[in-house]
Amino acid sequence: MKSIKVYCLVFFFCGLLQHAKAQLNYTANQFSYDSILNLSYGQATDYAGNQVDLLLDIYKPKLDSNCLRPMLVLVHGGAWVAGSKADVNMVLMSREFAKKGWVVANINYRLGTHKAASYAMYALCNNSISAPCGYISDSAEIYRANYRGMQDAKGAIRFMKNRNFMDSSDVNNVFIVGESAGAFIAFATAFTDQATEKSTLCNAIADAPSPDNSLNIYGCIPTSNNLTRPNLGSIDGDLNLGSYDASVKGIGSFYGAAFDLSLINQLADTPCVYLYHQGADVVVNYQFGRVLGRTSWECYAQTNLCQSYYFYPFAYGNESIKQYFISLGAAAPAYQADIVNNYVYLNNCFSNGHSIDNFNLRVQHMTDLFANKIALSSNNPSANCTLNNVYWANKNENKILIYPNPSANVIHLKVPSNRVGASYKVLDFTGRLILSDKIGAENIVINVNHLNNGIYVICVGDHNECTYFAVQSQLINE
Repeated sequence: MKSIKVYCLVFFFCGLLQHAKAQLNYTANQFSYDSILNLSYGQATDYAGNQVDLLLDIYKPKLDSNCLRPMLVLVHGGAWVAGSKADVNMVLMSREFAKKGWVVANINYRLGTHKAASYAMYALCNNSISAPCGYISDSAEIYRANYRGMQDAKGAIRFMKNRNFMDSSDVNNVFIVGESAGAFIAFATAFTDQATEKSTLCNAIADAPSPDNSLNIYGCIPTSNNLTRPNLGSIDGDLNLGSYDASVKGIGSFYGAAFDLSLINQLADTPCVYLYHQGADVVVNYQFGRVLGRTSWECYAQTNLCQSYYFYPFAYGNESIKQYFISLGAAAPAYQADIVNNYVYLNNCFSNGHSIDNFNLRVQHMTDLFANKIALSSNNPSANCTLNNVYWANKNENKILIYPNPSANVIHLKVPSNRVGASYKVLDFTGRLILSDKIGAENIVINVNHLNNGIYVICVGDHNECTYFAVQSQLINE
């Protein structure tokens, strides 16, 4: 018995070692995290003609020396009229990915739709079971809201790619994930890459009708409400255009859907796709159906409880997308489909089907899929800080660059060739000189492990060529 126990113990530890060796990068929690909240990534005009400041939150791992962290953009749900980056799942997902070594941008985008010309709150209906602001004037409003969200998401992706050196991130490994309406937006962002794919409903169309005055009671109509519906512009929008495109390597769809499956497989490098959906979802049909159709016809119409959401368009839920991938065979993109087949006719109205049944498991499955895609690009944290990779990751070589940022031990200072021979100075935020030296090559290593946690400024030559870096010498749990 003793020898059997020894052998079993050996096999157990060998199994652990083999599992640890086989585990992909960016799939396990290794770090604490930092967040930068409410950064503006641009301004845009909403459905009612009002200017909106678009904000995002950035989450980054602490004490991670990787120079090419993968990036994730998160898009919240809310039926295109509600929700925000503060939604619980968006915040939890931001933290989880940052702990695995990702840079995460959790974004807000333009919300709002023109409202119905005729609305009535039925006698047995109330705000807890119906959403008055969800009653739209016509189906074009959803296509247009989704298009605006796509333009904003693409602008956020380019914003994050433009600051890749600030975040030590990899512009070639960007992924987008959404919930509900955010998943519709994520799908459109990933697969809409040709001007011909723009819906005609997103060109200039007839003015929206005047909304029912009773909707003012619920705060559904802005003070300034322009009913004209102009051309919404390019599929790329006009935010943060320049060095980078908005292409992504993968998409995650949590109880979302797509209006047009023909967009898939038209890209040279088709993004991988993670799909999660419950059959019990009465908001977004996991098969093919009208958005909010089950709510309208199974929950409301049977009892005449609330007015139906009859103007919403039809869409392909994640089960339909999965079946489409199966039909494509070898031509399908890499995908993982977590479909919970718990649909029951007339028995799901007040269940929690429009949600994630096991958050940690679903996020892990999605992370594993994304990590396989990253591995194919030769992104390896242990080799990402070589000089060749740094040149490859950066598009602007005419300024001083610091990586990794933040750092726990050393920073690399990269300068243009005409700055070799100049001096550099490191100052704290009070302007106090911490250290200085000559720059003997285009890329030098500076030891910062003796510095306290904080933000520092490094200047080359005169003080007009400066940038900042952060030192995190101690792990701080949150």
